[in-house]
Amino acid sequence: MYKIGMPVLMEFKTIKENIDFALKHQFDFIELNMNFLNCYPNKSLRKILLETIETTQLNFTFHYYDNVDISSPNHNYLNYLVHDMQMVGENLHGIITRIVLHIEPGSFMTIFSEKHYVYKYDSNYVNRTIDNLYKLKSILDTYGIQIVLENVPIHPFMEDLYKVLGENDFTFTWDIGHDAIYDHYLFSSFRKKYNLSIKHMHMHNVIEKSDHQKLPLGKLQIKEYFKYVIKNDLTCVIEVKDKDNLVESKIFIDKLKVHIDKNNIDPQIITP
Repeated sequence: MYKIGMPVLMEFKTIKENIDFALKHQFDFIELNMNFLNCYPNKSLRKILLETIETTQLNFTFHYYDNVDISSPNHNYLNYLVHDMQMVGENLHGIITRIVLHIEPGSFMTIFSEKHYVYKYDSNYVNRTIDNLYKLKSILDTYGIQIVLENVPIHPFMEDLYKVLGENDFTFTWDIGHDAIYDHYLFSSFRKKYNLSIKHMHMHNVIEKSDHQKLPLGKLQIKEYFKYVIKNDLTCVIEVKDKDNLVESKIFIDKLKVHIDKNNIDPQIITP
């Protein structure tokens, strides 16, 4: 069964405020975010979340640091990631079943105003990324937590990586706003070409190159993406990051629910 969630909001200083807001507006889950100090996975957070799960119907997913580089050749950095995944597992097992990790294009050099990405010229880039991910996956698997890789800035040189990720049964977060603004739906082309397994969605609208807009406002046909969520039983975060526009977006989704019959949705929906 698909579920609709919200991100943690900067307007709230505590997890409890986010939980109260989610319950009030009937979200199914909250996506915790390690970029926020109040989401740092420790025993105190675990206690709050377990009490919430035991007394309400609210669930949780987890978003790791935005600036993670899962392709790094630095062994010290990889050891740091391994330590963090162990910490996430120990403190959030039984609470989350999914963790979102970015696939960043990595560092670049600017030559005559043009960005040249280091990994584009690195012959070990793809294999190293897969090896790094398997190290992290092996830890999280023991805690029942699935990695869902998110498309962020994406470039043509990354196609081989996405192909091999698909061949190795990694699963993905489809961020539909990023898909639109980073190289014009390049992720969607990879998704279709390599039959990538989508398990999670970040849903927000786009005006020109500005994303994270409220759902009724922008160029994306949210109804079609929502049909995809329903048909594929995804967890979906309405990734609108202020409370007023988040509430308006949730109302928009609730209205769409009334007009969409899961049994009559074409399983071959092409979005966008």
